[in-house]
Amino acid sequence: MSVIYKNTDFILTLRVEQQAQDLAAKYSAYLDCLCAGPYAFQREAIAQAVRFFASGAYRDTEALARENHARSAKLQTRFERVGDYLERFPLRGKKAVSLELATGTGKSWVLYGIAQIMLAEGLVDKVLVLCPSLTIEEGLKDKFNRFSGDAALQRILRELGAVHPNPGIKNANEPILAGDICVENIHAVYERTGSAIQDSFKGLGARTLVLNDEAHHVFSAADAAAKKWMDFLRNDEYGFRYVANVTGTPYIGDDYFPDVVFRYGLKQAIEDGVVKRID
Repeated sequence: MSVIYKNTDFILTLRVEQQAQDLAAKYSAYLDCLCAGPYAFQREAIAQAVRFFASGAYRDTEALARENHARSAKLQTRFERVGDYLERFPLRGKKAVSLELATGTGKSWVLYGIAQIMLAEGLVDKVLVLCPSLTIEEGLKDKFNRFSGDAALQRILRELGAVHPNPGIKNANEPILAGDICVENIHAVYERTGSAIQDSFKGLGARTLVLNDEAHHVFSAADAAAKKWMDFLRNDEYGFRYVANVTGTPYIGDDYFPDVVFRYGLKQAIEDGVVKRID
């Protein structure tokens, strides 16, 4: 008899110690302000990523994957050997996870929320947000500038004693300093001239958060540009430590991403009225 698998069978669950849980709770008022109304689900997406990054329970994604494999009968059936399962995690030596958020559910809010809390708490010094096109880059920068200039959000962060309550929003045409969020399309990281990526991030990856928007491009085996994107994330000269991937289509071929820690799919978004049913 064949075994039926659902996407939820592959979502990684966290065993979070109280310190990481308290950290996510600390920013409750901030998240209430950023993620309002029907978009309150964004709160949990942001908090789940921050819990993992701040948690001392997991050295890296491999530790999280091993723990989930050990306690999941479905994973053990699908991957009898834990080594076969771990081979599906190209960034397993880093703290790298993915979030599924259906198109139209506000990925920009989630990306910014993760970046701001990591900077505010001093867990990282800089944030690099990568996306596949100039159009997406401009859209992200517009939203990020609006968020960073929001007086209510700034007031909450200052009351919490944020290390960086008002991040600078930049692209790679200028140096990226402590407290900055750099938003760039992936092609800029390959440029040797006119880009501050190397000078601003090389050797500083341990204190940098990398956020990948439309992250299905990163894992596409058929896309040569995607291979370069993955190679950049794995480049030891940068040594990136914290990576979060956000996409509405977390699939490698027909397989669901192995490192998803939060899911808000299209069906749920339609049922909640967040996005409209297609006619």
